[in-house]
Amino acid sequence: MKMKSMLFAMVFALGFGTLAGQETESAASLYNQGLELLKAKDYAGAFPILEKALAVADPEADAEVVKLANRNGSIAAYYLGNDLRGGDKFAEALQVYDKGIAMDPSRYANFIGRAQAIEGMGDDLAAIDAYIEAGLQSEKAGKADRAPQLYSKAENMVAKAYSGKNWNNTISFAQAFLAKRETADVYYYLSQAQLEKGSKDEALANADKSLELATEDKNKFYFGKAEILKSMGQKSGAIEAYKMVTGGPYAERAKYEADQLAKG
Repeated sequence: MKMKSMLFAMVFALGFGTLAGQETESAASLYNQGLELLKAKDYAGAFPILEKALAVADPEADAEVVKLANRNGSIAAYYLGNDLRGGDKFAEALQVYDKGIAMDPSRYANFIGRAQAIEGMGDDLAAIDAYIEAGLQSEKAGKADRAPQLYSKAENMVAKAYSGKNWNNTISFAQAFLAKRETADVYYYLSQAQLEKGSKDEALANADKSLELATEDKNKFYFGKAEILKSMGQKSGAIEAYKMVTGGPYAERAKYEADQLAKG
């Protein structure tokens, strides 16, 4: 088949698109090489060749090459990123996942791999944002069942900072989380950390937010608000909040605190 500009026909095999091209180092031939390596699960070999196919492709004349190389390049990126991450090469894995996302943003798995790589690098603040983004992308891709686990990963990082009494990290982590998603617990962690740091007005506002979002057991959240009001010298408000704690591990202490304030 001889023509001034390369033409190709697309066939499908094993779920991948194979292209027939004339020139040895054409975009189509590079794509086909990369595809064969991808089928053989040689992700380290496939990914750079698919990248090269995209680099030499003409956006108009090679539109189908571009489409398929992006689609399969993102698949290769995910598996190569996983291999790199498995070898503790987190920074390299992150670069590959990011390239995979640029190739095909609809492939949500690369967002998950990206979050895991950032966590592996020890950057919890960035990982919180990345896990929430991975959850959002999972929902966008119709994989909403994956999202709760990803959101929980992000929230647990805030909880860990709070449990360790690292108030500065609790505040920055919670604010990063709340920039994209709201939960009662994260507002609670933030309010209590702000109380510890002396930002009482902000702490009270966030304690109220935690109560607004809490749906079932609100005892912890009322106790947290009562503690803030007590520290602010708002006795009647604190007593009222303590009295709202009717069960759970905070009940006995809440009753004691309310009685002490009433006596004073």
